[in-house]
Amino acid sequence: MSDIVFEHVNKQQDGLSPLYDISFSVKQGEVYTILASKNSGKHTILSLLMGLVKPDSGSVTLKGKDCFLQRRQVHKMAGFVSYRAPFPYSADGEKYIRFLADWHGNASFKKMQYIMEKLNINPLGSFKHMDDDNIRKMSVLAGLMYDSPILVLDEPYAGLNPVDRDSLTQILAEEKEQGKTILLMTRILQQAQKISDKICIMRKGRIVVEQHAEALNAIRQKVYHISFSTEDEASRFSQEWENGVELLGKRAIVAVPGSPKALIKTLADYDVMDFVGGKEDGEEFFLRFYGDEMQ
Repeated sequence: MSDIVFEHVNKQQDGLSPLYDISFSVKQGEVYTILASKNSGKHTILSLLMGLVKPDSGSVTLKGKDCFLQRRQVHKMAGFVSYRAPFPYSADGEKYIRFLADWHGNASFKKMQYIMEKLNINPLGSFKHMDDDNIRKMSVLAGLMYDSPILVLDEPYAGLNPVDRDSLTQILAEEKEQGKTILLMTRILQQAQKISDKICIMRKGRIVVEQHAEALNAIRQKVYHISFSTEDEASRFSQEWENGVELLGKRAIVAVPGSPKALIKTLADYDVMDFVGGKEDGEEFFLRFYGDEMQ
Protein backbone atom coordinates (compact mmCIF):
# COMPACT_ATOMS: atom_id res chain seq x y z
CA MET A 1 0.00 0.00 0.00
CA SER A 2 1.23 3.50 -0.86
CA ASP A 3 1.05 6.28 1.73
CA ILE A 4 1.60 9.13 -0.75
CA VAL A 5 0.18 9.05 -4.28
CA PHE A 6 0.42 11.63 -7.07
CA GLU A 7 -1.63 10.47 -10.02
CA HIS A 8 -1.38 12.36 -13.33
CA VAL A 9 -1.13 15.71 -11.56
CA ASN A 10 -1.06 18.93 -13.55
CA LYS A 11 -0.69 22.35 -11.93
CA GLN A 12 -0.17 25.55 -13.89
CA GLN A 13 -1.90 28.18 -11.77
CA ASP A 14 -1.57 30.11 -8.47
CA GLY A 15 1.86 31.52 -9.31
CA LEU A 16 3.67 28.24 -8.58
CA SER A 17 6.20 26.46 -10.77
CA PRO A 18 4.12 24.26 -13.09
CA LEU A 19 3.80 20.48 -12.96
CA TYR A 20 3.10 18.37 -16.01
CA ASP A 21 1.48 14.93 -15.64
CA ILE A 22 3.33 14.03 -12.42
CA SER A 23 2.79 10.47 -11.20
CA PHE A 24 4.67 8.75 -8.38
CA SER A 25 3.90 6.87 -5.19
CA VAL A 26 5.67 6.33 -1.88
CA LYS A 27 5.03 3.02 -0.15
CA GLN A 28 4.63 2.64 3.58
CA GLY A 29 8.07 2.55 5.25
CA GLU A 30 9.86 3.77 2.12
CA VAL A 31 12.21 6.74 1.73
CA TYR A 32 11.49 8.43 -1.59
CA THR A 33 13.78 11.29 -2.60
CA ILE A 34 13.07 13.98 -5.16
CA LEU A 35 16.26 15.59 -6.46
CA ALA A 36 15.35 18.90 -7.97
CA SER A 37 16.78 22.24 -8.97
CA LYS A 38 15.22 25.67 -8.59
CA ASN A 39 11.88 26.18 -10.34
CA SER A 40 11.54 22.44 -10.96
CA GLY A 41 8.18 22.16 -9.19
CA LYS A 42 9.19 20.66 -5.85
CA HIS A 43 7.67 23.58 -3.90
CA THR A 44 4.45 23.00 -5.86
CA ILE A 45 4.52 19.35 -4.79
CA LEU A 46 4.86 20.42 -1.16
CA SER A 47 2.00 22.92 -1.49
CA LEU A 48 -0.23 20.22 -2.97
CA LEU A 49 0.62 17.78 -0.19
CA MET A 50 -0.12 20.35 2.51
CA GLY A 51 -3.46 21.14 0.90
CA LEU A 52 -2.58 24.78 0.27
CA VAL A 53 -3.63 24.44 -3.37
CA LYS A 54 -5.47 21.83 -5.39
CA PRO A 55 -4.32 20.27 -8.65
CA ASP A 56 -5.76 21.53 -11.91
CA SER A 57 -6.21 17.86 -12.81
CA GLY A 58 -5.24 14.52 -11.31
CA SER A 59 -5.21 13.61 -7.63
CA VAL A 60 -2.93 13.93 -4.59
CA THR A 61 -3.62 11.67 -1.63
CA LEU A 62 -1.95 10.84 1.67
CA LYS A 63 -3.06 7.55 3.24
CA GLY A 64 -6.06 7.68 0.96
CA LYS A 65 -7.10 11.18 2.08
CA ASP A 66 -7.50 13.94 -0.49
CA CYS A 67 -4.79 16.43 0.47
CA PHE A 68 -6.89 19.48 -0.41
CA LEU A 69 -10.37 18.43 0.72
CA GLN A 70 -9.17 16.63 3.86
CA ARG A 71 -6.10 18.70 4.71
CA ARG A 72 -6.80 18.86 8.44
CA GLN A 73 -6.59 15.06 8.65
CA VAL A 74 -3.53 15.09 6.42
CA HIS A 75 -1.75 17.56 8.72
CA LYS A 76 -2.43 15.26 11.67
CA MET A 77 -0.77 12.32 9.90
CA ALA A 78 2.28 14.05 8.45
CA GLY A 79 5.18 16.03 9.83
CA PHE A 80 6.25 18.76 7.42
CA VAL A 81 9.74 20.29 7.42
CA SER A 82 9.59 23.56 5.51
CA TYR A 83 12.65 25.11 3.89
CA ARG A 84 11.72 28.45 5.42
CA ALA A 85 9.36 27.97 8.35
CA PRO A 86 7.43 31.22 9.01
CA PHE A 87 8.50 31.71 12.61
CA PRO A 88 7.18 34.89 14.26
CA TYR A 89 10.10 37.30 14.40
CA SER A 90 9.54 38.39 17.99
CA ALA A 91 8.32 35.06 19.42
CA ASP A 92 10.31 33.08 21.98
CA GLY A 93 11.68 29.92 20.34
CA GLU A 94 10.97 27.47 23.15
CA LYS A 95 7.46 28.81 23.80
CA TYR A 96 6.59 28.77 20.11
CA ILE A 97 7.74 25.18 19.67
CA ARG A 98 5.59 24.18 22.65
CA PHE A 99 2.67 26.07 21.12
CA LEU A 100 3.08 24.12 17.87
CA ALA A 101 3.26 20.87 19.81
CA ASP A 102 0.01 21.64 21.67
CA TRP A 103 -1.78 22.83 18.52
CA HIS A 104 -0.75 19.88 16.38
CA GLY A 105 -0.89 17.21 19.07
CA ASN A 106 0.94 13.91 18.92
CA ALA A 107 4.26 15.57 19.83
CA SER A 108 7.00 13.63 21.60
CA PHE A 109 8.95 15.76 24.05
CA LYS A 110 11.50 12.96 24.42
CA LYS A 111 12.01 13.08 20.65
CA MET A 112 12.25 16.88 20.72
CA GLN A 113 15.06 16.67 23.28
CA TYR A 114 16.87 14.03 21.24
CA ILE A 115 16.74 16.09 18.04
CA MET A 116 17.93 19.22 19.85
CA GLU A 117 20.91 17.32 21.26
CA LYS A 118 21.80 15.64 17.94
CA LEU A 119 21.65 18.88 15.95
CA ASN A 120 22.88 21.17 18.73
CA ILE A 121 19.74 23.33 18.64
CA ASN A 122 19.29 26.19 21.08
CA PRO A 123 15.55 27.06 21.32
CA LEU A 124 16.01 29.79 23.95
CA GLY A 125 15.36 33.44 23.18
CA SER A 126 13.43 35.14 20.40
CA PHE A 127 13.82 34.20 16.76
CA LYS A 128 15.09 37.68 15.94
CA HIS A 129 18.19 36.99 18.04
CA MET A 130 18.89 33.54 16.54
CA ASP A 131 21.46 33.07 13.81
CA ASP A 132 20.38 31.61 10.45
CA ASP A 133 21.94 28.22 11.23
CA ASN A 134 19.90 27.78 14.41
CA ILE A 135 16.67 28.94 12.74
CA ARG A 136 17.17 26.36 9.96
CA LYS A 137 17.58 23.65 12.59
CA MET A 138 14.50 24.91 14.42
CA SER A 139 12.58 24.37 11.16
CA VAL A 140 13.76 20.75 11.15
CA LEU A 141 12.73 20.35 14.79
CA ALA A 142 9.28 21.79 14.09
CA GLY A 143 8.64 19.13 11.45
CA LEU A 144 10.18 16.09 13.12
CA MET A 145 9.05 16.48 16.74
CA TYR A 146 5.75 14.68 16.18
CA ASP A 147 5.27 10.93 16.18
CA SER A 148 3.86 11.16 12.67
CA PRO A 149 3.71 8.07 10.44
CA ILE A 150 4.68 10.19 7.41
CA LEU A 151 7.44 12.78 7.12
CA VAL A 152 7.71 15.32 4.31
CA LEU A 153 10.95 17.33 4.21
CA ASP A 154 11.74 20.24 1.90
CA GLU A 155 15.49 20.94 1.68
CA PRO A 156 16.21 19.95 5.30
CA TYR A 157 19.99 19.93 4.68
CA ALA A 158 20.13 23.48 3.33
CA GLY A 159 22.36 25.68 5.46
CA LEU A 160 23.59 22.85 7.68
CA ASN A 161 27.28 22.11 8.14
CA PRO A 162 28.61 18.63 7.21
CA VAL A 163 28.45 17.34 10.81
CA ASP A 164 24.81 18.41 11.23
CA ARG A 165 23.94 16.96 7.83
CA ASP A 166 25.28 13.57 8.90
CA SER A 167 23.42 13.83 12.21
CA LEU A 168 20.16 14.61 10.40
CA THR A 169 20.66 11.66 8.07
CA GLN A 170 21.14 9.45 11.12
CA ILE A 171 17.89 10.77 12.61
CA LEU A 172 16.03 10.04 9.36
CA ALA A 173 17.57 6.56 9.16
CA GLU A 174 16.25 5.87 12.67
CA GLU A 175 12.80 7.11 11.63
CA LYS A 176 12.95 4.74 8.65
CA GLU A 177 13.83 1.84 10.95
CA GLN A 178 10.66 2.60 12.90
CA GLY A 179 8.61 2.16 9.73
CA LYS A 180 8.06 5.83 8.93
CA THR A 181 7.30 6.85 5.36
CA ILE A 182 9.58 9.67 4.22
CA LEU A 183 9.36 11.99 1.23
CA LEU A 184 12.62 13.92 0.99
CA MET A 185 13.09 16.85 -1.38
CA THR A 186 16.71 17.93 -1.62
CA ARG A 187 19.65 18.92 -3.81
CA ILE A 188 22.16 17.08 -1.58
CA LEU A 189 22.62 13.78 -3.42
CA GLN A 190 25.34 12.50 -1.07
CA GLN A 191 22.98 12.41 1.93
CA ALA A 192 20.00 11.15 -0.06
CA GLN A 193 21.95 8.14 -1.31
CA LYS A 194 22.56 6.98 2.26
CA ILE A 195 18.92 6.44 3.20
CA SER A 196 16.77 6.43 0.05
CA ASP A 197 14.95 3.46 -1.42
CA LYS A 198 13.95 5.32 -4.57
CA ILE A 199 15.27 8.52 -6.13
CA CYS A 200 13.63 10.59 -8.82
CA ILE A 201 15.02 13.58 -10.67
CA MET A 202 12.69 16.42 -11.60
CA ARG A 203 13.36 19.05 -14.19
CA LYS A 204 11.08 21.88 -15.28
CA GLY A 205 7.94 20.35 -13.83
CA ARG A 206 8.50 16.82 -15.08
CA ILE A 207 9.97 13.63 -13.69
CA VAL A 208 12.81 12.70 -16.01
CA VAL A 209 14.39 9.83 -14.06
CA GLU A 210 12.99 7.50 -11.41
CA GLN A 211 15.22 4.68 -10.12
CA HIS A 212 15.95 2.53 -7.13
CA ALA A 213 18.73 4.18 -5.16
CA GLU A 214 21.10 1.29 -5.83
CA ALA A 215 20.81 1.88 -9.57
CA LEU A 216 21.61 5.58 -9.24
CA ASN A 217 24.49 4.80 -6.89
CA ALA A 218 25.95 2.57 -9.59
CA ILE A 219 26.15 5.43 -12.10
CA ARG A 220 29.80 6.21 -12.65
CA GLN A 221 31.03 7.93 -15.77
CA LYS A 222 34.44 9.15 -16.77
CA VAL A 223 34.41 12.74 -17.90
CA TYR A 224 37.05 13.96 -20.33
CA HIS A 225 37.96 17.57 -21.09
CA ILE A 226 39.32 17.80 -24.64
CA SER A 227 40.85 20.95 -26.11
CA PHE A 228 41.00 21.23 -29.90
CA SER A 229 43.10 23.54 -32.06
CA THR A 230 40.03 25.36 -33.42
CA GLU A 231 36.32 25.72 -32.70
CA ASP A 232 35.60 24.07 -36.04
CA GLU A 233 37.52 20.97 -34.94
CA ALA A 234 35.59 20.89 -31.66
CA SER A 235 32.28 21.28 -33.51
CA ARG A 236 33.15 18.56 -36.01
CA PHE A 237 34.00 16.20 -33.17
CA SER A 238 30.73 16.92 -31.32
CA GLN A 239 28.74 16.15 -34.47
CA GLU A 240 30.53 12.83 -34.92
CA TRP A 241 30.46 11.73 -31.27
CA GLU A 242 26.90 13.05 -30.68
CA ASN A 243 26.17 11.54 -27.25
CA GLY A 244 27.17 13.16 -23.96
CA VAL A 245 29.08 16.13 -25.42
CA GLU A 246 29.10 19.63 -23.96
CA LEU A 247 30.76 22.11 -26.29
CA LEU A 248 32.52 25.22 -24.92
CA GLY A 249 34.30 26.99 -27.77
CA LYS A 250 37.43 24.98 -28.59
CA ARG A 251 36.79 22.61 -25.68
CA ALA A 252 34.50 19.59 -25.48
CA ILE A 253 33.44 17.86 -22.27
CA VAL A 254 32.52 14.24 -22.85
CA ALA A 255 30.93 11.76 -20.42
CA VAL A 256 31.88 8.18 -21.26
CA PRO A 257 30.63 5.12 -19.39
CA GLY A 258 33.20 2.36 -19.32
CA SER A 259 36.35 2.18 -21.43
CA PRO A 260 37.61 5.31 -23.30
CA LYS A 261 39.06 3.22 -26.13
CA ALA A 262 36.41 4.26 -28.65
CA LEU A 263 36.86 7.92 -27.71
CA ILE A 264 40.65 7.75 -28.10
CA LYS A 265 40.30 6.03 -31.47
CA THR A 266 37.90 8.75 -32.67
CA LEU A 267 40.18 11.55 -31.48
CA ALA A 268 43.03 10.21 -33.63
CA ASP A 269 41.43 12.00 -36.59
CA TYR A 270 41.42 15.41 -34.85
CA ASP A 271 43.95 18.06 -33.91
CA VAL A 272 43.83 17.67 -30.10
CA MET A 273 45.77 20.16 -27.99
CA ASP A 274 44.94 18.76 -24.54
CA PHE A 275 43.19 15.74 -23.08
CA VAL A 276 42.33 15.45 -19.38
CA GLY A 277 40.15 12.74 -17.85
CA GLY A 278 38.98 11.62 -14.45
CA LYS A 279 36.29 9.67 -12.68
CA GLU A 280 33.34 11.64 -11.38
CA ASP A 281 31.13 10.68 -8.44
CA GLY A 282 27.34 10.68 -8.21
CA GLU A 283 27.12 14.27 -6.96
CA GLU A 284 29.04 15.54 -9.98
CA PHE A 285 26.81 13.47 -12.25
CA PHE A 286 23.77 15.16 -10.75
CA LEU A 287 25.26 18.64 -11.09
CA ARG A 288 26.21 17.91 -14.70
CA PHE A 289 22.66 16.74 -15.40
CA TYR A 290 21.27 20.10 -14.27
CA GLY A 291 24.06 22.41 -15.40
CA ASP A 292 23.63 26.02 -14.28
CA GLU A 293 20.05 25.44 -13.11
CA MET A 294 21.49 24.48 -9.73
CA GLN A 295 22.71 28.01 -9.09
